[in-house]
Amino acid sequence: MMDLQALREGYARILKTIYSPKHYYRRVKTFLREYKAPAANAPLTVRHILAFFRSVVRLGIVGKERLQYWKLLAWTMVRRPKRFLMAVTFAIYGYHFRKTCERHVASR
Repeated sequence: MMDLQALREGYARILKTIYSPKHYYRRVKTFLREYKAPAANAPLTVRHILAFFRSVVRLGIVGKERLQYWKLLAWTMVRRPKRFLMAVTFAIYGYHFRKTCERHVASR
């Protein structure tokens, strides 16, 4: 039987790794490369624009993942411009996943 503390530490290590900017952004890029989007397009709203500018500040200027964020956005604009909104959304999700893990898993 596995020691409970060893199990917790292993789980925390896995979460820290999969949500680290390097690994997370690599998976997002792979997803955007392989995803076959449906034909429907959602209209761009003011909320989308505000979320983008907040992500630029929080992830692209202040965040530790600055390099990965800008590389993802640049790659998306060049290779998959129709998926730009999705790339920004996934970058924001990654930030929230990392923060949740830091608060609830790593602190135990």
